[in-house]
Amino acid sequence: MTRFSRALVATSVVVCAAFFHATPMQAQGFAISAQAGTTGAGGGVVLGLTPKINLRAMYGVVPGDPAITVDDVSFDLDLPSFLLTTVDLYALGGLHLSAGGLLITNEGNLNVVGTFEGVSVDFAGTSYTGGATDELRGTFALKKFQPYLGIGLGNPIGKKIGIHFDAGVGFGTLPTVGLTATGPLADDPIAGPTYLANIERQEDQFDIPDLLRYYPVLSLSISIGL
Repeated sequence: MTRFSRALVATSVVVCAAFFHATPMQAQGFAISAQAGTTGAGGGVVLGLTPKINLRAMYGVVPGDPAITVDDVSFDLDLPSFLLTTVDLYALGGLHLSAGGLLITNEGNLNVVGTFEGVSVDFAGTSYTGGATDELRGTFALKKFQPYLGIGLGNPIGKKIGIHFDAGVGFGTLPTVGLTATGPLADDPIAGPTYLANIERQEDQFDIPDLLRYYPVLSLSISIGL
């Protein structure tokens, strides 16, 4: 854990402890929610600890089978699911600060499988034409647990139906990219080793923007108070 992460967690603990000390510990209410955003679509629960502090947990998955095409290679995406837990501190009405953690399943990996049947693709200066069973397999690896800091608007506690908006970031590390191949091109005893080496060289050419060390969280949810 980085110095910033430790400071973020320590600050959250101190703030919560101060409010718990100043306010009698009596649950203020409970709500369930459905949300959609950059952590997928899913549901969550909210527990009101004090008039100023809520605990939340939200789980989301990306629906469907997303796919993208990059340089004539069609990639199917296997996206992880997300669990976001926060302590929400209400400073003014429904406006609040949130601190917590973002857990990305599948060890934080976004996996892709690409096909390029009948298409010529260039790897490290050499052109290859894919067959029916030639595949590219890649992994975009994020930090699986990321400290989270954000702001939000809306308080589901005490309402029959509420709307809640969140905006924040998970603080991770710079992602890594892994790329390999399977199929006849990779298995060829003569040309296969060069093909795999060129794919590895292509992998080394990826320039990952520093901004991708931060995972953006934007979420809109509808809640029902219980």
